[in-house]
Amino acid sequence: MIIPPFTGVVLVEHRDRIELTPVEWVREFVGLGRFKASEVGPRLGDDFHPFFKSVMGEKEIWVVACWRRFEDGREEALRVQYLDPDATEAEARRAFDREVHFTNLSKEELERIGSLFVQSDDDKAYVENRFPGLSRGRPDSGSIEERDLYQARLRVLAGMQPKTVELIQRADETTDPQQRERVEREAVQAYFSDLAHHWTEDLVKEWQRNNPLGTEWMCHFARVFAEPERGIDPINHELALNWLRKKYNLLTSEELSDAILVATGQRVMPGTLKKRRERLGLTTKRSTGPRPNSDQ
Repeated sequence: MIIPPFTGVVLVEHRDRIELTPVEWVREFVGLGRFKASEVGPRLGDDFHPFFKSVMGEKEIWVVACWRRFEDGREEALRVQYLDPDATEAEARRAFDREVHFTNLSKEELERIGSLFVQSDDDKAYVENRFPGLSRGRPDSGSIEERDLYQARLRVLAGMQPKTVELIQRADETTDPQQRERVEREAVQAYFSDLAHHWTEDLVKEWQRNNPLGTEWMCHFARVFAEPERGIDPINHELALNWLRKKYNLLTSEELSDAILVATGQRVMPGTLKKRRERLGLTTKRSTGPRPNSDQ
């Protein structure tokens, strides 16, 4: 992880987390090359290394790689495909062309492909994280459900990052652009301090070199670090994360209890779940009690 400086960085609230995101151009590259397997394969200590070495040995193989390069020169590997040692150059070029085609797919095209099969949560998250945009703050749509869900997510994430969420909410309510920018800058400082338990010593030093925090936020960092590490309630997280996505809002109380058991491994009684979702501000479209016969 490389922590960028304040210039060109913004906090983006995804459905399941708050993330520090660079605001800069980024390009994706696809490359094709032929290398000795021992030079490019999994490193010693990787779980896949023994199997890879036994199959590939010291043979030369074709490699198709996809990576991302940021404006400041940083690079981040995305996908690497190691072809069979017997693969021909023609096969390697076809694999390269497929990767180029996939990299150039739009969000709409990926969503269309996803509609053809039963997608896992990871499949859906891939598309959302690949095209996050910079939409932050309360949703612009007129959907009350979307706005309620956004607030519910922030309430859940506040269990781990309370000051960050407080400042995000304050920024949402600020109409003056310069004032909002100042509050958002403070939110980045709060993000660093709220996650005190999650930084290594080297990352703390790197952050301080690029982003002098000042006394107030360093004191907050020290207070958080001295306290037990905060976590996110898994039940509330599942409710806020998937209320609309998994159509929890359409389930009866008993069905919701069963669904939460499957998702988290924890049984929560329907009445308790009702109180939880109400505290989060999540409204259901289905009345309590069993489904009507027509719904069976």
